Amino acid sequence: MMSWRDRDYSRGNTSMGSFPDSPWALLNWSLPVGRIFGVRLRLHFWLLLWFVLDLLFAVRSGLWRDAGWMIVATLAALLLHEWGHHVAAQLVGGRHDDFLLWPFGNMIPPTHPPEPWPTFLAQVGGMAANLAAAAPALLWLYWQWRVLPLLFFNPLLALSPTAFPPAGLGMLGNLIYWFYWANLMLFLVNLLPYYWFDGAYLLQALLWPSFGAYRAIDITCIVGMVLAVPGALLTLYAGQLLMLLMWVLLFYSSFQRRRQLQAQGPEVLEQFLSIDTSLRDLPISKRRKLARRRLRWTSRHERQERKDQQRLDQILAKVHAQGLHRLSWREKRFLRRATARQRERDLVSRR
Repeated sequence: MMSWRDRDYSRGNTSMGSFPDSPWALLNWSLPVGRIFGVRLRLHFWLLLWFVLDLLFAVRSGLWRDAGWMIVATLAALLLHEWGHHVAAQLVGGRHDDFLLWPFGNMIPPTHPPEPWPTFLAQVGGMAANLAAAAPALLWLYWQWRVLPLLFFNPLLALSPTAFPPAGLGMLGNLIYWFYWANLMLFLVNLLPYYWFDGAYLLQALLWPSFGAYRAIDITCIVGMVLAVPGALLTLYAGQLLMLLMWVLLFYSSFQRRRQLQAQGPEVLEQFLSIDTSLRDLPISKRRKLARRRLRWTSRHERQERKDQQRLDQILAKVHAQGLHRLSWREKRFLRRATARQRERDLVSRR
């Protein structure tokens, strides 16, 4: 089983005519919506199911207005999240032109130069957009209606708000309330260190400079598995079977990703860290702009590599002249990291 991020979701427009032959094809189906400013937009089966369940709740409870505002606010927050990725990816010379929305973001991650800082910026862009939208929505609710919904997110309750908007907010107040909740939910969920979300890519980018790309992915998978165990136990204690299943799937996705990583070795970096270099379908002006940005990030990486090599030469000269015991703690740490990176390069070159 591959994680959601690894699957070929560009096939999300699977025809419903294939459903009788393969019922599981429904799980990969998506509804094409069209294009927004050149970006392809599709709604995945899981997002549509989320909306159907929301409407069924409205039928049972009679809260049609809240259900409608939740759907509108969720779509708005998802689009904002992905547009944040779109802008951030372009800033580092990457692309993000295909939005396949599920309840927690996009099933197609942005492309970017395979370096730590571009990876971090491209992935954090969506979360930053949600946080930037949630903050003014919270201030608006407090200033206008003295409502401070800081604690309306509870992961033990199947990612649902634990309270509905207070009475008297009006149409605009209810919409802003649900918009705040949807942005907060997307921000918090995408902090989780799993490759279904943005958090794994962020943790991977932070670990990358110290441990190398291969070890960074390995450690991220381990963190995900370790975190899933108490999460599953807490949801089991609370009797939340849906969330228990979610934690089990998250554990399994990290386990499978790590097993694939170990089976293929460091050469798997070509698969995980590949950048889409095809810009032929873009206008000439945009193609040149993205190419210049990629070149700028590549040049920065090369300058840093030269600085690191100069520092390494100085440390090795000090070891030769004075011995290893004369190195400072920082110099020893730098030497260990440089050795690990070189070992990783050697393994890749031999395969």
